[in-house]
Amino acid sequence: MNTKTYNIMQQIKISLFQLLAINKTNKDFIYFDLDNNNNLTAFKFSNEPLRYRNNFQHYRVLNIFKTEIKKPKTINI
Repeated sequence: MNTKTYNIMQQIKISLFQLLAINKTNKDFIYFDLDNNNNLTAFKFSNEPLRYRNNFQHYRVLNIFKTEIKKPKTINI
């Protein structure tokens, strides 16, 4: 039996504007596209789980993003 495992969690690079938009929204889902360097290039928020699924590469429940955002971060100056 040949089985494959997938790593769902990956590091995504987002801008400060994108970070604020994700943190501020009350929607349940985020649909997004990534470039080759895992930069968030396009995104859309929605409450409907299947509406934009075919228009973007990925979609996730937004609470996953929000819990990662709220974790402490360090900024090297």
